[in-house]
Parts: sequence; C-alpha cells; structure tokens
Amino acid sequence: MNEHSPIALPDGENHALTHDHTHSLDHNHHHEHHHHEHHHSHDHHHHHDACSCTHDGCSCGHSHDEKPFGLKDGLLLGGAVLLLILSLFWDSLLIKTLFCAGAVLLSGWELIFEGLKGLFRLSFTENTLMTIAVIAAFALGEAFEGAMVTLLFSVGEILEGSAVAKSRRRIDALIDLVPATAMVINDQGTFETNAKMVMVGDHILIRKGDRIPLDCMVTEGESEIDASALTGESLPRPVKAGDPLASGTINLGDRLIAKVTKDYENSSAPMIAKMVRESAEEKGKTERFITRFSRIYTPVVVIAAVLLAVSPPLLGFGSFLTWIKRSLIFLVASCPCALVISIPLTFYSALGSASRIGALLKGSDPIEQLAKVDTVFFDKTGTLTDGKLTVSQVLTLSDIKEDTILSLAAACESASNHPIAKAVCAAAASFTPAEKVIEFPGKGLSAKIDGISYLCGSETFLKEEGISTDALPAANLYLVKEKTVIGALRLGDQSRREAKEMLSKLKQLGIRKTVLLSGDRKETVEAFAKELSLDEGIGALLPADKADILSKAQESGAVTCFVGDGINDGPVLAKASVGAAMGEGSDLAAQTADVILLNNDLLALPRAIRLSRKCRKLVWENLLFIFGVKALVLILGALGYAPIYAAVFADVGVTLITVVNALRAMR
Repeated sequence: MNEHSPIALPDGENHALTHDHTHSLDHNHHHEHHHHEHHHSHDHHHHHDACSCTHDGCSCGHSHDEKPFGLKDGLLLGGAVLLLILSLFWDSLLIKTLFCAGAVLLSGWELIFEGLKGLFRLSFTENTLMTIAVIAAFALGEAFEGAMVTLLFSVGEILEGSAVAKSRRRIDALIDLVPATAMVINDQGTFETNAKMVMVGDHILIRKGDRIPLDCMVTEGESEIDASALTGESLPRPVKAGDPLASGTINLGDRLIAKVTKDYENSSAPMIAKMVRESAEEKGKTERFITRFSRIYTPVVVIAAVLLAVSPPLLGFGSFLTWIKRSLIFLVASCPCALVISIPLTFYSALGSASRIGALLKGSDPIEQLAKVDTVFFDKTGTLTDGKLTVSQVLTLSDIKEDTILSLAAACESASNHPIAKAVCAAAASFTPAEKVIEFPGKGLSAKIDGISYLCGSETFLKEEGISTDALPAANLYLVKEKTVIGALRLGDQSRREAKEMLSKLKQLGIRKTVLLSGDRKETVEAFAKELSLDEGIGALLPADKADILSKAQESGAVTCFVGDGINDGPVLAKASVGAAMGEGSDLAAQTADVILLNNDLLALPRAIRLSRKCRKLVWENLLFIFGVKALVLILGALGYAPIYAAVFADVGVTLITVVNALRAMR
C-alpha cells in the first residue's frame, strides 16, 4: 500500500496497539483486543450540604436543615409581631421591655440558645454575634431594637432556608432518576427484583411509561425514549433492536425487551447521582479561599468590635454607650454568612444544571477551569466521529462492476468477526459465503468462490503473496482474483452530525483554537480537520505525543480542554486543564476526565462552557455585592450613621439576595 495514503482506519480501532499506529491502514483488523471494564463497588450515600454554613469550618453557624415552614413557626412569628406592636402602646419601660423580651423568645429562642452555647465555648458564630448584639441592646435600654433584630433575622432565615431547600429539592429530583426495581425475564418467567441485583447479560422488560432502571440494549421491540431528565434532550428519540438505552430515561411507546449492558452502580443515572454527590465535595479554588477566609475573618471582626467599643471613649471621643452601640452594629453587619452560603450554593446549583444539559462536572474546579478554557483539543475516532466503520468507496480496477466487487469482498470477509469485515458485509446487498477460507491474522484472507481463488487484504498481504502493488490507489482492502487485482475498498467512519455545529458554537464563545489530535495518518487527519473547519489537525501521534502537545500549549499560557473517549486518551485527559470524556467511551477515560458528556452529545461541551462562565460571573457578582454593602455599612456604623436595621440588612438581607442570585445558576 502507498505509505502516504490519505485513507486510514480510525485511530480508535487501535486502542490496544497504539505503539503501532502506522498499521492503521493495513489489514490488521484480525487482531482482537478487549477493553477491560473497571467496576467500582463503593457507593456514596451521604449528601453534601453545600448550602450549609456549618460546612467545613465555616464561621456562620447556620444549620439550614431545610425544615419546612409550618403552622407552629407561623404562630410563633405572629405572636412576636403582636408583642412588638403592643410594646408601642405602653409607657412603662418595664412592660415595654417584657413585651420585647417575649417577642425575642418567640421569634428567636433557638438563635439565643445556640448563641449562648457558642459564647460559653468562645465559638464566635453568627448566632453568637447576634446574641451579643441583642443582649447588649436590652442592657442599653434599646429593647425594641433588640427585638427587631431578632425578628428580622428569623424572617431572613426562613426565606433563605426556603431558597436553599428549593435548590436541594431540584438537585435531588435530578439525582433520583432511577426506579429501585427492574422486571427481569428468564426461563421461569417475568418477575420484579431489586435493580441492584440485576446482572450484566440479564434481560429486562420495559413497559410503556416505565423509567429504565439500568443501561441496556434493545433486543426486541420498537419505541420512543424520553431522555429529557437525563440529557436535556427535548425531542423523543426512536429506538429499535440494537440501540442502547440509558438508565433514567422513559419508555414512551410499546413495551421493549432489553439486555443489561452495565450493572446498577455503573449505569448512567446512578453514576450521575454518585458523581453529583462527589462533585459537591470537591472544593474549587474560590470555595477553598472562602473557607480559609471565614476562619480568620470572624475572630478579627470580634477583636475589631471590642476595640471599637472601648478605644474611642478611652481616648476621649464620646461615651462608652455610643461606641458600644456602634460596635454592635459593626458585629451584626460584619457576619460573613452571605459569603459562605452563596458561593458554594452557586457552584452546587451549576453542578445540577450541568447534568440537566448533558454534562457531568466533577466538582467546582472543572467549573472554574472550563470558564477560562481558550484552546480545545479533540480525539478523532469515537469523539468527532461516530466510531462506526463503513465502506466509503468501492473502486473497480477491472471490467467487473462495483457491486460485484463489494459482494465478492463480503463473501471472503464473512468468515471474520473483525469490525472491518463486518462493515464490508453490512455494505454488500447480497453475497454467498466463500469456501475454503484461510485467515492470515493481521494481513487478510484467501478463499474460493465458485472454484476461483481470491485474496482479500492489505497491500502488505498482497506483496507477501507476490502480487505487484505498483500504481494501486490508496485503499484499506484489495480484492485479488487469480493473481490479478480487480478492485479495492476504502473504509472510514463518519463525523458526528453535531460536530460542525459544536465547533461553530465554540468559536462563538471565543475559543481561540481548536485542534484535532489522532493516531491516524497525517494526511487523513489534516483532511478531516479541514472538512470540519478545525484550526489544525495533527496525525500519526502516540498517546505520549498528544500529552506533549498539550504540555507545550499550557507552557505557552493556554488553558486547555481535551475531548476523547478511548483507553489511550487517559494520559491526555489527565494532562489537560479540563479533560472531557464521551459518555459511552472507555471506563478509564470516564474515570480520568473532569467532565463527562452524556449520551456522547458534543453540544454539551459548549453548553457546559457557557454555564461555567455564567457561574463564575454570578460568583463575582455576589462577592462584589457582599463586600460592597458590608464595607459601606461597617464604615457608616463606625461613624454613627447606620442604624441597627442597616446592619441586619448587611447580614440577612445581603445573604438572601446573594442566595437568590446564586440560584440563577440553576436556570
């Protein structure tokens, strides 16, 4: 075969033979290889409370148990409001104070109880800061203000808890996609069993309206599948025998019988549940900064408040009463609650949204990195192409018609189980299997058809059989009749239908460079890259070569993303700033990647980048708003221009606003 042939088998066909990529055009398709499946039995049942201020050293002390606002809570708040109103109609300071104290106990007894505990433990949580402020207000004769602080704080807590609970409910609904049972079919009949007990290879019945419990492949029946809950795909997808089904999707039509291809833990929807939970535990750089910041911030604020209360009067600037009031305002306003709730909640909401738009993000770091990506590298086979070999061209080198060439080649290849042989047989309209077939592994076949000898194989095979290959066109297979080459076949795989649209959307997002990296021949890769309008195509690469190219790009300042699907993509996925694996690729690729594109949907990549940028924008909006309002109130409070209500707004109000803003990441 011509060494510079532009025709090549997909590099994905040679995952196990990546050291010998130059053989991708030869008839080495008789070499069998198998992917080793990695099964993970560990299961994470714990939910990460990303929205809780008690998380990982946070200083606010919120619990946010997501307890629903009930009748009892309404009566307590109503009673507190009534007592506050009654206090306005009494002249007696004692009665006013008693009414206000009653309002505090009704609306904030839990706050006061937790605050006192924190005070005795010298743990300066938000509840401790608020309790100090309330007690001091009563001691200074400002009972009404103390009661108002408690009431406003409690109302803010309820609204904030409701918003957080809404976020958790939507994410939990996303996670809870899989039924606990499956209808298994065997020799004894059909019976219902725990989905976790179903084995790979078992057959299951999927009735109309059933949510599919495990990843499987249709063996009988035709129907339509609703995958919207899993991938965000709005249109029903038709399925028939041989088509894969993802767990969590819904059968909209007639009943189906399917063969289980993955056990429960490794099926799509349970993997989403596991990964979303694990993702919430993965702290990004922004979140880690917030945690460290809050640990230092609270003690500093308490010390600053004490100094503000005692230093000015000792230096002769006003009375202790005046400066103690200002220090209380300073304490309330300075609480970092908004910071430690809204930032993790923004990332948590984005993780939920990502899985609804067809991408699984493993934690906050991939979100931060995706938002900055400017260079995207792609594998070819199984990533930008569908990975399915087809006969792309039949060449006749004699007076025999192309259809006959194809039928004769299929007759020879029908004895082989290799993907190339299957592609040739699938392309032929009809053929009769050849006789006396002898297979030469890695080279080709010899056979007899109607008593005539034929050879079907690579250029190397022809040379070994003493057949001249001079002036032959580039091809994957050649058909030889009685020592004369009569035809040739070119095979390849088709680009995914969404590949061009995906690349176009990446350019719209401002991605600076798109590059194709492949083990295929250089000419093939360059031609394919040009066809899809990628900026560059680099061929004849080993996995180590791909990693080197990524390293050089990163050294020049590029933030890289690599999209691949195969076992040999593991090192490159790990090397990239963000590694994205196709959802139906190898187990190793999925384990190594930071992002998994569900349903092999390439369009999920630009959607994930857009979402990540939105998440980053929301984080910065919240940070600027939080620090801006708090700085303003702290300065005004220290100068005596901010009332206690402004301090409550700087804490509870700002927290509520930033939480609502964070929830925009769910849209």
